[in-house]
Amino acid sequence: MPARKPPARTTDPFSALEYQMAANKIEFIRFEQSDTHGINRSKTVPARHFRHFAENGLNFLLGQLGLDVQAGVAMGTGYLESHGFPDSRIRPDLDTFVVLPWADSTARILCHPYYLDGRPAMAAPRTLVRTLLGELEEMGYGVFSGFEYEFYLVNRETRQPPFPGIQIFATLRNSFDEGLVYQILRGMGDAGVDIITSNAEYGPGQMEINFAPASGIAAADHAFTFKNGVKEIAQKNSYMASFMTKPYADQSASGCHYHHSLVDLQSGKNAFSNPDKPTELNEAGRWWIGGQILHAPAVCALASPTVNCYKRYKMWSFAPTNATWGVENRTTGLRIKGLEGEGAHIENRTPGAASNPYLVMAACLAAGMDGLKNEIEPPAETQGIAYGLAGVADLPARLEKALDALQADQAMCEALGAEFIQLFTAVKRHEIAKAEKGCANFTADDFNDRVDPWEVSEYFEFL
Repeated sequence: MPARKPPARTTDPFSALEYQMAANKIEFIRFEQSDTHGINRSKTVPARHFRHFAENGLNFLLGQLGLDVQAGVAMGTGYLESHGFPDSRIRPDLDTFVVLPWADSTARILCHPYYLDGRPAMAAPRTLVRTLLGELEEMGYGVFSGFEYEFYLVNRETRQPPFPGIQIFATLRNSFDEGLVYQILRGMGDAGVDIITSNAEYGPGQMEINFAPASGIAAADHAFTFKNGVKEIAQKNSYMASFMTKPYADQSASGCHYHHSLVDLQSGKNAFSNPDKPTELNEAGRWWIGGQILHAPAVCALASPTVNCYKRYKMWSFAPTNATWGVENRTTGLRIKGLEGEGAHIENRTPGAASNPYLVMAACLAAGMDGLKNEIEPPAETQGIAYGLAGVADLPARLEKALDALQADQAMCEALGAEFIQLFTAVKRHEIAKAEKGCANFTADDFNDRVDPWEVSEYFEFL
């Protein structure tokens, strides 16, 4: 049989994808979307039906956005019982088509849910981020960003770590299972996630694998692909990978530092760099920080979205405990890096690994844009250790407090939209109620010093 030729130029947007599927012998396409927690929820479609569903949409439960981590129904989200548990119709973003090297003859495409009358579901995390990026573009800026994850691996059957101790960066631990590690590194590269470093972290079975930043929504797409792909690859190798923020009370938490800068769309240059004073942020950088500092308690609701996440905010843990900023300071909430030249950027250190990358990006965009619009100056830079610092705002110590802060923050609620706020807070209040029933002494002062079995059962496998 002669080789199939690439399609000629055409207005049909699906021809090139059909050629790519044929060239890679793709039999199945996953229509994927992020739920509220960042869990990949999808339907698998045989390749012969791809065009039909891509053109016409694919029915999918709208209320998947109102489910908890274990797919329990949260009431009051506006997406479930109030509408009779309806379907949505999900439509693909054709630019996100990727062949998945870790799945058999399978590709994926990311989708957005719409009501059956054609309205977009604005509580969908990826839809929310696209909307905010559009507003940022109207202000003359784009965003260039990357996510930095830590995660734990355990034996899938015994739930024991594959290596003991805290031998961070030790080559013997970096390559504890070379087949698994290299499958992740190669697979991610083939799926468009550009891995730059991989090493053992500061806990038994804990790894950190970093990938390159990207422009716009691609950065969150890469993080979504990475987290769910690592979990799939681990499963195929008899492991379980978990991005649960604090799975072990006596071991390191897993963080998700969000590195980001703005790009001036007119000049194409870093909007935070300051040629006149290269060791200082310019006005845009200061105001962007000012917004994130002012709204930090509300941002935490999205950056640390589980009852378990707040066990990471510990003194002397290299995780932040207050809304502070400093240049190359690992004890502050916002760490400023690369000031000289075009590398100036902000590392928001508040998110835990259990966070949804789309919602982390959304929270930082919403807070930062408010800073730009209202020229919000940040407090003085923290010099030295931020832990225990007086005169600054502490981060919320519990998810309940962060949700209260979010709902009381008018600017953040307006930026994120009423539809999202209703759904997100309903899902998280439902989760808190589950934790209160499932955890021993949930309201006790020492709750953040221990990890209850309910937390592991609820979060470990799927987050």
